[in-house]
Amino acid sequence: MIDTIILRIHDLQKNSQMIRCLEVYNNNGYTTKSIKVPSADIAAIREQGYNSEKEILDVLQQKRTGDFILKTQVGKQVNTSSHYAFTYYINYTKDFIEFNFSIPKYKFGTNILMFLEHTLDRDFIYYECTTMEHNIKRCYKLLMSFLRKFFLNEFTLCNIDFHDVEINRIDVCYNQLFKNKEEALLYLEYQKRLKKKYSRDEDGVMRDYATSMMYVTKRYSAKVYHKGAEYEKNDIKQHEKINEEKGYQYFKTAKFQAFADRILRYELTIRNNYLNYLHKHNIFRKDCPLFKKGLAVYLKVESAKQKNDRISKLIGKLGAVEKIKYALMNPYEKIDKWERSVHKEMTRLFTSRRYFTIQIDPLSELYNAKTIEQPSDKALFSGALLNLCLEKLVEFINEFQIYELPDEERVKCLIDSYNSTHRVKLPRTEMIQFYEHLMKYGSFKDTFKLFQTPKTSRYRYTGRFKKIGITENSIKPIDSMFSIPKTTLDFKEYHSFLFYDDSLTRGIKIN
Repeated sequence: MIDTIILRIHDLQKNSQMIRCLEVYNNNGYTTKSIKVPSADIAAIREQGYNSEKEILDVLQQKRTGDFILKTQVGKQVNTSSHYAFTYYINYTKDFIEFNFSIPKYKFGTNILMFLEHTLDRDFIYYECTTMEHNIKRCYKLLMSFLRKFFLNEFTLCNIDFHDVEINRIDVCYNQLFKNKEEALLYLEYQKRLKKKYSRDEDGVMRDYATSMMYVTKRYSAKVYHKGAEYEKNDIKQHEKINEEKGYQYFKTAKFQAFADRILRYELTIRNNYLNYLHKHNIFRKDCPLFKKGLAVYLKVESAKQKNDRISKLIGKLGAVEKIKYALMNPYEKIDKWERSVHKEMTRLFTSRRYFTIQIDPLSELYNAKTIEQPSDKALFSGALLNLCLEKLVEFINEFQIYELPDEERVKCLIDSYNSTHRVKLPRTEMIQFYEHLMKYGSFKDTFKLFQTPKTSRYRYTGRFKKIGITENSIKPIDSMFSIPKTTLDFKEYHSFLFYDDSLTRGIKIN
């Protein structure tokens, strides 16, 4: 249930051996960009092991303007199974190496297959592994096991300290299977038509495209898309290239395409900002009594400030006499000096950024559990945090499940169906506007009477709606006219398909 992950390995001096390993495989050279670099950063580059002037000039070259050209190393490395090239980026100024790759593609060469336990895995039990709850529960253990194997396989000679390994971004996902491609695309079309007001309390934008739709906020993005269209556009060419290099059907592209055509994929891209939000609101010092008291004061002050802001805005719109009256009737909430200081400290805690690493030191662990003076900007990327990400995914999936269409949407479908087979088209927008009134007042007769519709227009409306089966005696579309594609939110169909045709996984080396 995890796809793309971005890892950052901090402290380049400590992990200089990893840089050397990457340089051995990198044939893509370097990229440069002009930025301002403080002299302290030059000293930091010296500390990373670049001692000679030649080495430093190779990283940083001063210009007359006072700017510097910063050299960053960007490249690709083919994984040990030789079917996927993951990207890396070395930022010498900010002191980290970044890896950006898809875990299923790293393991299987494709993310049509999910990052789960499959039938050939040791711990696979069908009746457990087909449930959503079990896969969420197992996800963290699988992720930690994978990351350890990743560094062991790719950097065998490097001694990786997991205190330096930050999870900067993680994409959680789910592949929903349908009977065929047509049903998957029909379901997506229904989802786009309904335009669910997902996350109404969050500031985001919903966009839809031919075979996908996306909801974007500052902290994360969520999307639903047809996997078959995405595979055909992006991945199949790479698979065919690998098949040609290997001389046989290493990837069963026709079968992968047929499988992908049945899939609607739900995906959440969760960045560091949202990891911070989830951690601070659900995990950070949740059992600390001092923090709970501070949180109560913080919420009280926030409420008082919001109330005072409302009063201030209203007073600003009133005349001189009304201002005095209103101020006497609606006094400002008093916030004492101690409450303000507590609110300020709590605000600092909530706005400070955390870096989520695979392991943390005891002091950082204590700071995230109890109120202590010694600060830390690190927090553990824990199973509880990953579960919160997956719960957000399930919430998103449930929001877009279609059980039945509203009557207005059914009428739209009927109009579209009629227009697709007739030369003279029905006016969709006009009819839907009228139909909304029709549903409100219950009959053509009452609707015509209320809006004083002329006789000629009455005949025109009744005639149009009769063509799609809507009459005075039956203003609701007949249920049998519509068929919502049947699907479930589990992994039964996924595992059953792979059990009866294991050629999609058998030919691929799994790390």
